Amino acid sequence: MKPKELKFEINNKDYNVSIREFSAEKAVLTVNGKEYTVALKDLGIEEPLVAKPPRRKRPQPTSPSETKYKRPASVSEKQIKAPLPGMILEVNVKVGDEVEAGQDVLVLEAMKMENDVQTNTSGVVKAINVQEGASVEEGAVLITLD
Repeated sequence: MKPKELKFEINNKDYNVSIREFSAEKAVLTVNGKEYTVALKDLGIEEPLVAKPPRRKRPQPTSPSETKYKRPASVSEKQIKAPLPGMILEVNVKVGDEVEAGQDVLVLEAMKMENDVQTNTSGVVKAINVQEGASVEEGAVLITLD
């Protein structure tokens, strides 16, 4: 950061202040030639600096004629696989968690879109084979259920 030079007058006394570093936690200042490291406790900002939009719930079927997704016979009920290549943004479960069919278990970014990946069956999470930030190929086993 390029130092920012400021001049203050406090109680009729002049102060030359140079801000060398500034972050959410601390600032490094030089006041009239003497350097200070200042811990910042409250910047007066009430809202978070970076906010994620709230997650939307998926609509539930409204008529009995709408059926749940039928898994092809070649797909194991105990494995949740990547539906397309992408990057894991969030893992919403941990080993030992009980999950229900249709539950969102992770978020996969593909083609600049966030995709909720759901489980097709109920069970207990036995293994999580990916971590946030990992790139995966289509068909990769992401989570194994017991």
